[in-house]
Amino acid sequence: MVIGPTLHRDDADVQTAIKNLFIGSAPENSGELEDFWKLLATSFQLVDDDHPDGRFIMDAGAFRYIRFNHRALRAFWFSGYIAWEGYRTVAENPVVELEHLDHFQEMLASFDAMISSDNPEMEPLPFGVAEPGNYADPNIDPQSRAAGEIATIATAWALLHEVQHIKHQQSGTGANQSDRTQQHLEELSCDKFATEFLLEGAESYAKSQKVDVGLVNQKRQLGIYFALFTLTILAKDKWEETETHPAVQDRIDAVCSIMSSNRSEIADAMAHTSFAVLRTHWPNAPGVFL
Repeated sequence: MVIGPTLHRDDADVQTAIKNLFIGSAPENSGELEDFWKLLATSFQLVDDDHPDGRFIMDAGAFRYIRFNHRALRAFWFSGYIAWEGYRTVAENPVVELEHLDHFQEMLASFDAMISSDNPEMEPLPFGVAEPGNYADPNIDPQSRAAGEIATIATAWALLHEVQHIKHQQSGTGANQSDRTQQHLEELSCDKFATEFLLEGAESYAKSQKVDVGLVNQKRQLGIYFALFTLTILAKDKWEETETHPAVQDRIDAVCSIMSSNRSEIADAMAHTSFAVLRTHWPNAPGVFL
């Protein structure tokens, strides 16, 4: 990755916001987060939406820098609502008619408009989608609140993926950039790190809070599935493997395998439903298959 001269923010507020995102998604890992912040000396950089390296920026390089832009964060947030809408549509309609999918399709169109816009933050979000970081009162709009909380975990997963790239670079285990197989394996390793970071401490967190571990796992696994849903709609019609990344379906299958020993059947069913609704719009899209 080339760190260019484009203006970016990497002040204390940016670092704190990312720390809070990670801790909010997996509070039991706050000690580990502090450790790798010190050891890796990682710096998160908020860069321009109009960037010479591309419109969508979420990457890691130069042994310590993780770059992202508002467009990328907005994508993971917004996509969480789209995935939730897919699940909700089926859950609320015993027989799903074509007209029931209208709002889902409108949301996909709005997502495309946001991703391609010169000013993504100026693109209006559809009805029911809150601005990133704004959480609805669960007593007034539980659907929006659920989607927002799960979208937050999805965003954390995406950025944790980039943290593992930095760990590979610093430990000398990063992929040879001319070796397709090595690059694919590194991507899968980063998916694995992000998945395990969010899930391995779920039981200890549940015990400390005296809550049902099954519910904690369900919510976090759904967040991971929604991150994969985001990757799917970002890669629209380009789901096959590339020189640098495995096929999206292979990444989904690998994450499902990581979760296999403790997968939440409810999270599986909800994710399967979200992807199934997406496949009514894009029949060749990847999916979570039960």
